[in-house]
Amino acid sequence: MIYPEYELKPQFYEEFPLQWKKIFGNNNPLHVELGFGNGEFAAYYTQKHKNINYIGFELSITSMVKAQRKLKRNNATNAKLILCDARFGLREFFDSNSIEKVIMNFPVPWYKNSQAHRRIIIQDFFETLADVLIENGEFELLTDQEWYAKEAFENAKNSGCFEVFDIEKNPKREFLTRYEKKWIKFNRDIFKLVAKKIKGVKVNRLIGGVNEMPHASGKISEEKIKLLKGKVFKENNKVFVIKNVYKELDSNSHIFKVISSDGDFSQHYFLVLYQKDNENWVIKLDSESNPYRTPAVKWSVKKIMEVLQ
Repeated sequence: MIYPEYELKPQFYEEFPLQWKKIFGNNNPLHVELGFGNGEFAAYYTQKHKNINYIGFELSITSMVKAQRKLKRNNATNAKLILCDARFGLREFFDSNSIEKVIMNFPVPWYKNSQAHRRIIIQDFFETLADVLIENGEFELLTDQEWYAKEAFENAKNSGCFEVFDIEKNPKREFLTRYEKKWIKFNRDIFKLVAKKIKGVKVNRLIGGVNEMPHASGKISEEKIKLLKGKVFKENNKVFVIKNVYKELDSNSHIFKVISSDGDFSQHYFLVLYQKDNENWVIKLDSESNPYRTPAVKWSVKKIMEVLQ
């Protein structure tokens, strides 16, 4: 059984950053966990800290279901879970100076140098933290990889926005997940890093304000439609590719399967092209896929119409 009251779907909201006071119905401090896993820590944390509002990020649907069940067992009323890249969500869904604490418990370290860009603790991440954390707000990292803790320490320090405390080895913890207990049983060391915000910065966001539905209209050459399959379009930090083109059997409408990227944030979605009248056509987002309206998504709508004209 799933409990959808715990899942928040920001892509259906009309304005960004999100209005967390309205979502929770109170003005309690916001605490954010990046990667809630199976929800063990979320269930414990929301039960112990009932005067905070907890928001958790994950990419796994299975983790979402498991976490919902654990929260429901405790009848938690102060938790929301989001399926989204945490780096994107932390930057886009929260206003400046709005989060009291950000927690990361045992993130995937991405060992190889070729995977370094996938590590969440890169310099850009600490710039985002310096924006969204309140003054003296904290970032807390737990990891079983000493090199990872040290890299996070250096990046936080180099940002110039944090007081970074010495890495603590095998810290005393009130709550341990089953994986953490297993690692300790096999004598694997645990490392804790805490950084406190002392200086704020302002980061650029991809979305903001009213979340409008992008569309474009005009006259087109229909023979160009089928030629779009496989086409790649690039402009600055925006990229999109048309993976496939489908035609509806019972109407003169077409659907484009699109993948777009804004830097390191990618989305899959569908665009619908249909004939409005004898001369004009309209292209817009398919409401079922409903991606975040990033610059690349908006550009894909306008660019396709431009190419078809």
